[in-house]
Order: sequence, then structure tokens, then C-alpha cells
Amino acid sequence: MKKTKLLILSAAIFVLLLPLGQALAQSQEDAKFQKTLETFLDEYWKFYPTQATIAGYYKYNDKLEDPSQSNVDKRDEIIKKINSDIIKLDRSKLSPENQQALNILFDYIDLEFVRLENLLPWDYNPLFYNEIIINSIHSLLTKDFAPIDSRVRSATERVKALSNLIKRAKDNLKTPAQIYTETALKQMPHIINFYREEAPALAAGASDPVKQAFQAELGKAVPLLEDYQRYLRSELLPKSTGNFRLGPEVHRRLIQRLSGSAISQEELANRAQADVKNIRREMFLVCIPLHKMMYPEVDIEQLQGDPDVIWNRIIRNVFDKIKVFHPAKEDIVNRIAAAADNLKKFGLESKLFPVPAEPLEIKPMPGYFAGLSRVRLSGPGAYDSQGRYTVEIATLPDDWSEQKIKDYLEEYNNFYLEVMTAQRVFPGKFVPLVSTRKASSLITRIFPNQALLLGWPIYVQQNLIYAGYGDYDPRLRLNQLKLMLKTVMDFQMDLNIHQGGITKEQFMRYLTVTGFQTEAEAERTWEYLVLNPGSGALPYVGLQEILDLEKDAQRTKGEAFNRAEFLTKLISNGALPPIQLRNKVIN
Repeated sequence: MKKTKLLILSAAIFVLLLPLGQALAQSQEDAKFQKTLETFLDEYWKFYPTQATIAGYYKYNDKLEDPSQSNVDKRDEIIKKINSDIIKLDRSKLSPENQQALNILFDYIDLEFVRLENLLPWDYNPLFYNEIIINSIHSLLTKDFAPIDSRVRSATERVKALSNLIKRAKDNLKTPAQIYTETALKQMPHIINFYREEAPALAAGASDPVKQAFQAELGKAVPLLEDYQRYLRSELLPKSTGNFRLGPEVHRRLIQRLSGSAISQEELANRAQADVKNIRREMFLVCIPLHKMMYPEVDIEQLQGDPDVIWNRIIRNVFDKIKVFHPAKEDIVNRIAAAADNLKKFGLESKLFPVPAEPLEIKPMPGYFAGLSRVRLSGPGAYDSQGRYTVEIATLPDDWSEQKIKDYLEEYNNFYLEVMTAQRVFPGKFVPLVSTRKASSLITRIFPNQALLLGWPIYVQQNLIYAGYGDYDPRLRLNQLKLMLKTVMDFQMDLNIHQGGITKEQFMRYLTVTGFQTEAEAERTWEYLVLNPGSGALPYVGLQEILDLEKDAQRTKGEAFNRAEFLTKLISNGALPPIQLRNKVIN
């Protein structure tokens, strides 16, 4: 009897200890993962100390990037070791949160392999060095994370290290694409001016000894940068004969890792082709009543021939009447700020999308950031507890002709500017980024999913029109469709440029004729897609993932489906890869 009781007691203890053992195994595996993650991040910031400062990781504030071959080789070994450690982890023993983080980490480790093995920006892109030269000092002097003396001391150390960085650039840079060197050259006068005038002003609050030491180093840096500018123009530009196309394999891999999309690129390409036709048809239908008012002498019903030709004629005619309503060159930023205020009020009243309490400053983009993008959003880093959000708008280049300026202003007419603001400024990427900065997961804050960040505002933009923004003005709807068409075409052209062999002439014709863009706009789009491979494709990829999630949510919830609730859920967990959002959004 005693033996039976003892057996029962032993069995009971075993049953009780079983989940405890499972929990222990899980916690041990979680601990291994956390250690691997911490190692990856610290090594990441050590290799990219400028980005570390921007992210709010201040351990390497006095360091500059070292893209020497020995350091790049060391980086490659470290990443391979971390990748090996990840493969050895037992995913089944990780907590759900760490399984999610592991997937994100895997994507970014693979992105590092793409940089180390394929992109090699330190060897083939002078913009890599320009970004360090400006951001290394700018980030320290404009982020209020520590006393000014501490930040200026770190900036002084970084300025001292500039000579080594520039020497490394001259040694490393081989045969970059011409457009890379030309863009870097356009930035250089503004970068030099920052070191000569803006940096001393930003450091004015430091104590005299600290300030004087900083200014002394700046005095050495300016002629160094002027010499580097001469090198870019006289030595690097003549040998800038490299190919800007990534090639199919690298480009596909880049988009996949940045987007985390479950939709194949072949399927996305098929959807895009259908969308171009459907959006153009919808633009034609919107134009019919407008055209009848604007051109009463034309009987649209009597027009015969190729539908595409008829659509082009009618839509182009309507745009010719609308394009005259545009802001002055010097008024664009103010008009965008006013449109953002209108959108914020509409968001608060309609409850269509969440409106953050955090303010958003809108201002012109400094010349040293120009060239890569027309809109630049900056905010507190992933490690920062607070900070301000700013959107900078690229102004028109000084060397543009009057005709080019006129083309650009007509492209960004009052109606187009309104919907462009919704997509790129407010709510834009700002609203999902604010939500992401509040996410509990550090790796989500550091590496937000770019497809979701860029796809969310496009989804919102279309629903704004359906919700009555702009009082159902068909001119606003027409320009919203044009911007949607541009999003689709950017996806197509990103693939055609980097995975195919489309020429600039073919590209320009497609965007100006089929996409109704001006020459000035199409040329700027060409430059953006060439300089930022993958970035043009991501908004459309993100939008398609969101539309698929919406269909699934509607099927699951039926009449209980609420679009505003769906929009909020999409970003409430931070910008996660779409595949990880499914259960959070649909259930």
C-alpha cells in the first residue's frame, strides 16, 4: 500500500515538474536568443556608429565608420558566426515574442550579407561617405539627449576622425555609377557649408574650452572637405562608369527581406499590370463629367478608336485645365503644412485613422540631405524615450530652368499636393512610425517593416476620399488616382530598372504618356529609383499585403468589420512584417 502511494506521489510530482522543466528549457533558449540579439545589435552599432547615434544607442558617439577591408572582413566573420548561432536555436522553445523577433533578426542578418557581398557601398557609392560625413555631426548636435558639452566633445572626436574616413573613401571607391557621384557632388557644397557655418552655431551653447576645441577641428575639416569635393569632381567622376542595376537575384532578395511579403513578385507584377489598366479606366470615368463641363464642344460618346488613346486624350485634357491651380515655388512647404493640418482635423473628426498626440514639424529640407528622397521623416531613435518628429520637404534645385520649374509646379497642383501630403507627410509614414516607436519589442523599433510603413498611408489615402475628405471633389479623386497609378508604376519600374534593362527613354515615355506625369516629375522619379533600389517597390508591396489582410478580415468578421478599427490594428503592434500581423489583425 505504501509502495502504491509512493508511486502515485512520484507520478504527481513528475506531472507537476513537467511544465516546470518545459518552462526552464524555454527560458534557457530565450536567454540564448537574447544574448545573440544583444551581440548582433552591439556589433551592428559598432560597425555603423553614426546610425547608432541616430537610433539612440550612444555607446559609440565618439567613433566613425571604418570601412577598411580588414574591418569589413571582420564584420563578415561576425555576421556568419551570429547566423550560425541563430540556426542552432530551437525555435519551438522560444517564447512567441522571441519567435517573432527571431524572424525579423533573420531578415536583417540576410540584408547585411547583401550589403557585404553584393552592394558594397563603401567600394561603389560615394553617397555612403557623404551620409556619414553629415549625419555623424548633425545627429550629435541636433539631438538633445545629453548636456551640450558632452555632445560637442563627441562631435569633436568624430571631426578628428574625418581625415581617416576621407582617406578610406579615396582608397576604396572604384567605379561607382555616374549618378551616385553626381548626386554626391551636388550635396558637397551644402555639407561644407554645414561644417563652416551651421555646426559652430549648433555648438554655441557649449562651454568655451569645449567650443574652442570643436571649432579648431572644424577649421581643419573644411579644407579637407573642399579637397574631397575636388577629388569627387576631378578623379572619381571620370571613372564613374559602374552599373547602377542590382540584377534580378540581388534585387529580389532585397525586396523580400525589406518587405517580408508572402506574395510572390510574379503575382505582384500581375496585379500591378491589372491595376494600371483599372486605375486608368477609373480616371477616365471620373473625367467624363469634368470634361463635359470643360470642353462642351467635344462629344465623348462619339469618339471612336483605341480606348487607351481616347482615355489618354480625355484625361490629359482635364489635367490641362486643373494644372493651372498650383502654389508658387516658394509656397510649396507652407501649402503642405496647411494640408497636413486639414488632414489632422479630418482624422480627429472622422476617427478614420489614429491621430498621435506628438506634434509634427514640417520644414524645407537642407541641401545636404537632398538628392535621395523628396520627403525625409526623422524622429526619436529606437532607444530614445522622447524626441521630436520632423518632416523635411525637398525644395526645387537652383539649377532648374524656368520650364522645368513650371512643369513641376503643374504636376504638384493644389489637388495633387493635398493627396500627396496624405501619403508622404501626414498621416503618411509619420503615424505608423509613432506607433512603432512605442512598441514593446526593441527589434521592431529598430527594424520596422518598411512595406507596412509605406503601404499603410496609401491604403489610408484612398479611404480618405471614400470617407468624404475634400467634399467628394472629383478633381481630388482624379489626382488621388493619379498618385495611386504612380505607386503602381514605381513598383513596376523599380523591377524593370534593377531586374531588367529598361532605358531612361522608355521609362520617361511610360511615365509621361501612360502615367500622365510631367517630364520633370518623371526624371526625378528615375533618379529616385536608381539611387534607392527596392524603395520604389515597397509601398505597392505593403499595400497589396494590407488589401489581402482586409479581405481576410472582412470574410472573418462579415458585417462587424470596421475599417477604422482595422487601420488602427494594422499599426497598434508596431510595423511588423505583414505575415506576423495576420492573427493580430484578423482575430
